[in-house]
Amino acid sequence: MPRRTDTRARMIHAAAELFRQRGYHATTFSDVVRDSGAPRGSTYFHFPGGKAELAREATARAGDELEEIVDEAARHANDPASLVRALAQIMAGRFERSGYQSGCPIATMVLELAPRDEEFSADFDSVFARWRAALVTRFEPLGVAPGRAAALADLTISALEGALVLSRAARSTEPFTTTTEALINAIDHDVAAQPATP
Repeated sequence: MPRRTDTRARMIHAAAELFRQRGYHATTFSDVVRDSGAPRGSTYFHFPGGKAELAREATARAGDELEEIVDEAARHANDPASLVRALAQIMAGRFERSGYQSGCPIATMVLELAPRDEEFSADFDSVFARWRAALVTRFEPLGVAPGRAAALADLTISALEGALVLSRAARSTEPFTTTTEALINAIDHDVAAQPATP
């Protein structure tokens, strides 16, 4: 018999996918029960705080996912450019395999909820902060000066988020290719302009 934690984890996973594809308002508990295979009537047992609690759990999971993607990309990187290229390839590949439906794990909810809900806004900001910190941690050993790593991390996040939007509209990963090359050129220029280490 499945453990309670297994059912809860399946529901969070299903909700995370639904929220990233459809957004918060278009996703119902019935959708989550169907996609997770959870028993009917179990939603408030596992999430007494209702849909908002489930969304916050899915948001926290998004932070885990983004950190894992950066770690995966870093295994194929020996300089800042190869890190960005690997990161973009991982994201583009996942997006393409989803039929251009599953982009950033929180972007759809951010657009819906952030302007009006301070608690969700703080959660979303935390996810982006985790992504930024993961990139900074990987950029610095690859030669990016500590004072520049955070700025380049923000540039990387912004560029790849934009590429996801363009790719969703075009139903093509081509925007990832052009965005990645432009981003790499900017990062290479920035790294080359850094003062030499004494």
